Amino acid sequence: MGKHLKLNIKNTQLAEAFKVKKKIGPAAVPEDTEPKKKLSRLKEDLAVKEKESEPPKKKRARIIANPEEAATRAPEPVEEEPVAPAPEEPKVELSPTTPPAVEKVEPPKPAEVKPSPAPVVEAPSFKPALGATRKEPAKELRLAKRKEETRFDSRDRQGLRDIDNEAWRKRRAHKPMRRAAQEEIIRPKSLTVRLPITIKDLAQEMKLKASQLIAKLFMQGITLTLNDYLDDETVVQLLGHDFDCEIKIDRSEQERIRITDQTIRQEVDATTADDLVLRCPVVAFMGHVDHGKTSLIDYIRKSNRVAGEAGAITQHIGAFRVKTNAGDVAILDTPGHEAFFEMRSRGANVTDIVILVIAGDEGIRAQTEEAIRQAREANVPILVALNKCDKPNFDAQKVYRDLADRELLPEAWGGTTITVNCSAVSGQGIVELLEMIALQAEILELRANPKARARGTVLESEMHKGLGAVATVLVQNGTLRKGDAIVFGHYSGRIKTMQDDHGKMIEEAGPSTPVKITGLSELAEAGNEFIVVKNEKEARELASARAEGFKRETAAKPKLGSLEKMMAKKESGEKKILPLILRADVQGSLEALKTSLSKIRSDKVRLEIVNDGVGEISESDIALAAASKATIVGFHTSIESHADDLIKQKKVPVYTQDVIYHLIDEVKQRMRQLLDKIEQENDTGEALVKTVFKSSQLGLIAGCQITEGNIKRQHLVRQVRDGEIIWKGKIASLKRMKEDVKEVQKGFECGILLEGQGDIKEGDLLQAYEITYLEQDL
Repeated sequence: MGKHLKLNIKNTQLAEAFKVKKKIGPAAVPEDTEPKKKLSRLKEDLAVKEKESEPPKKKRARIIANPEEAATRAPEPVEEEPVAPAPEEPKVELSPTTPPAVEKVEPPKPAEVKPSPAPVVEAPSFKPALGATRKEPAKELRLAKRKEETRFDSRDRQGLRDIDNEAWRKRRAHKPMRRAAQEEIIRPKSLTVRLPITIKDLAQEMKLKASQLIAKLFMQGITLTLNDYLDDETVVQLLGHDFDCEIKIDRSEQERIRITDQTIRQEVDATTADDLVLRCPVVAFMGHVDHGKTSLIDYIRKSNRVAGEAGAITQHIGAFRVKTNAGDVAILDTPGHEAFFEMRSRGANVTDIVILVIAGDEGIRAQTEEAIRQAREANVPILVALNKCDKPNFDAQKVYRDLADRELLPEAWGGTTITVNCSAVSGQGIVELLEMIALQAEILELRANPKARARGTVLESEMHKGLGAVATVLVQNGTLRKGDAIVFGHYSGRIKTMQDDHGKMIEEAGPSTPVKITGLSELAEAGNEFIVVKNEKEARELASARAEGFKRETAAKPKLGSLEKMMAKKESGEKKILPLILRADVQGSLEALKTSLSKIRSDKVRLEIVNDGVGEISESDIALAAASKATIVGFHTSIESHADDLIKQKKVPVYTQDVIYHLIDEVKQRMRQLLDKIEQENDTGEALVKTVFKSSQLGLIAGCQITEGNIKRQHLVRQVRDGEIIWKGKIASLKRMKEDVKEVQKGFECGILLEGQGDIKEGDLLQAYEITYLEQDL
């Protein structure tokens, strides 16, 4: 710093100062004060110039994280650049009263510069001039900051906390949260809701918390959750009463979806007599399988439907319109097999007269009794046709007794039940039977209104390759026309084509007319009622609303709780499962197949239907069967032509049959194959060990005598000692007279080497046996 400390002082002043010093010397200083004044002024000028020329010192500031730490830590020296030595100024003490004494002035010496302590965190300041008093720094009036406890949190885990800069972060002022003023909840005093409704929706309507409703139901012994449905009108109204709310049930939507509350018969009864006309009777032929129902219909229609039925039994419901001398008759042919209960039930519900066909040589059987019961439930009159009257063992009196036992007293015995002896082969009694049908219809006075909108019942439905969904329907009231929009179940449609029972295209169908229609959105469910609406748009809306209501009702059904599921799983845990995919030609056949399979009772195997449908067995069915390891069962249906290769590739088992009881037998056999076969041990012979030979190469050889039966080389052996079986295994070698033999008979001696057995003693019994595997019963 010598360069910076150069002083611009005139040479004359320096010389003058040195002369004064020489003159003074060590001797006493004279009383003259003039030199003192000059010296004082010179010192002041020198100090001012030195101060002006001296650059400010560079000081380094250090950041301290905590203020308390700064107070306890010792000051560190500040590094400074080297400063050139400056001449020491003579000390002069001035007094205001006494004149200053002249002191000896010595030449300036280089002064030692001591490092000064560094300030804490302050801006650099300049030294005050000589003689000026140094001001103390102002004291900090604020309290020291409280030391914050650092916590290890998610910011530290993610490396987001900067410890060095933590003290510099500006803390946010704590502002209390402004809570919005709570508005007073006004709960309704009356409500109108639709059932079923979830607890969540009901609580929202009542302006309550769902937990309040759940707690209230729990106190009444009803355990439900947030999304469970309430479908009981009484429970909903009691809940409203507990919370001072009157709840009414809205049924307007249900009435709109139903279209009408009247049944077909009520609608006909409500029609004025001027609009009503006579209609032909709907007659259903019912009875036991193979009693001749279809044969009688064939004779009446002059057709041959029997030849077209597989197994010579009817497995589909048939509907026909026949013209006879006694008038037109609509005939329904129902299956007689026990599997087709639902088909017979539908036939009984839509018919006006039931023709109970009984074979005169067999009498009343199981399905005959079922048909009598169904006809009584439908409140339909019964007319008995005793078929096969041309057979030699025909016994009408036996049938009369059976009918009388079932409260159907025949007219021949003074009762009211009409009985007709007939034969489908010779045609005997057929005319009389038709006349009795016409007489019974006349007594019933069957009428309908052809001007009303058409209503009826779906008898059968199937999936046609070219036409799509096809349904066979029976028009019961009104007139069905081509182009009408109809609603059936959860689906809708617009009629594109109509065919009669002979396959002829027609434009309209009046009451008591069975027709086959197309143009349906989905496959109709057999037994559903159809009704004509204004237009197709309304039909779609109604079908959509019905589907939504059906989903709500399904969701409202109680489900198995976790405990019930656990118990059910435990019960069925030991059972083996046979997954099935069902395919049938029509909806009724599929229904009959499912009913028959559900009647198979087994404690060891359980059937599980993965999927069911109507139509041919397709590639998607095969892919699903391969994924779920299921068996495909087809009833009255075929396999698509391009799906055969996929069946071979995936190795999916497929069973197809046209006769339902053959198909049920196939499924039962498949169930038996799933069960493990039972081992059964059959004893064939017994040998007594008399001596034991030791062989270094083979081990122990038992010298035996056959006491019972015979022993063969391939037999298995039980070793019995003291009445306990100690070993089971195979025979390694069987010898007699040093020769290998295949069999040793009773009474002969032989040597037996047991495979892997080294513990043989005299007196042991060797029992030979064979194992046979038996199939388990379901």
